[in-house]
Amino acid sequence: MENRLKNSLSVRGDSLYCPLAFSLDSYGNCLTDCYHCWIRHLNHVWGGDLKPLDLNLLQKKLESGVKSKNPKTHLAQCLAQKKTIRWGNKTDPFQMAEREYKLAPTIFSLLYEHEWSFVIQTRFTEVLMDYENYLNQYTPLNLVTVMPVISPGLEKDWEIFERKRTTPVMDRFYHIRLLQDQGISVGVNGEPFIPGFHTVEDFENTLKLLKQNHIQSYNVYNFHFNAFVAKRLAAIGIDIEQIWYYNQDAQWKKILPKLLDLSVKYEIRMGCPDFVNSGPNWVEKANTCCGVNVPNPCTFNTHYFKKWKQRGKTFEEIMERTDDGIGDRIQAAQIIRGDKCDFYTLKDAGL
Repeated sequence: MENRLKNSLSVRGDSLYCPLAFSLDSYGNCLTDCYHCWIRHLNHVWGGDLKPLDLNLLQKKLESGVKSKNPKTHLAQCLAQKKTIRWGNKTDPFQMAEREYKLAPTIFSLLYEHEWSFVIQTRFTEVLMDYENYLNQYTPLNLVTVMPVISPGLEKDWEIFERKRTTPVMDRFYHIRLLQDQGISVGVNGEPFIPGFHTVEDFENTLKLLKQNHIQSYNVYNFHFNAFVAKRLAAIGIDIEQIWYYNQDAQWKKILPKLLDLSVKYEIRMGCPDFVNSGPNWVEKANTCCGVNVPNPCTFNTHYFKKWKQRGKTFEEIMERTDDGIGDRIQAAQIIRGDKCDFYTLKDAGL
């Protein structure tokens, strides 16, 4: 019996920082194994099995979740409220293995049956296009957003980090433009910007391509630089000392404003999960920090805390307007009030 993924639905541990914290993974492993992916240490912790999700169990969880009258956990809250799902969090749902396992048709059907909004995050738009009919069939319901990942190094990243195992970058642009022309909501996830490897010029060149393809949404965040990634990048000859230096807040804080200014110049709606280093005056134009608007995001997080604080709302008003039961109330209060030292707060953002 093939090893199947049982916990395909999850709420990210950083739910207090992310409006798309509710996620669905089709597979328990990502065989693409990009060198710069910080979460790929899970491949080594959990073993090399692909672990396709258990579709029957997913169906039961969705159906029972929406019927729950007294949800106890954050996951149960997300299910009961039908929060927008990010499809593809720990692993890519349209990696090449999807052409063998073909899980997506059942998942599409389940999500559409319940009229559940979702965002597809993938580096494999060529595989996603196998399901173009599913995307088009329900476009009028405005349930789906397609958000391919294209980091600022473009072909350089594709060759070095993604090892040419993913859809070529210019093909991704072509597929995004095609879907957008068909009326499907699209955006691009630009993570990661790797300070010390990517340059401001790289970022501007990417914005130019977005503009040329009439794509209006992008996202910028610096590097999740853990020991696992550092070791892997050093093994392929990347200067990890330079990356480590420029990835520190003191240096990143000088780079980020330049990137945000470029987004204004090219009229690109920029998502910026870095609520601290983007400063007190940067205002998000989307209801997620990925730069895309979705029907039902999680709201109990710094993305929304910052917006309401910028509007002059009190602590009590912010808590009342944002609390959807998804996130720790005590930690949320500490983030808003700025009286916590072991994680970033609105005080660190200058608010």
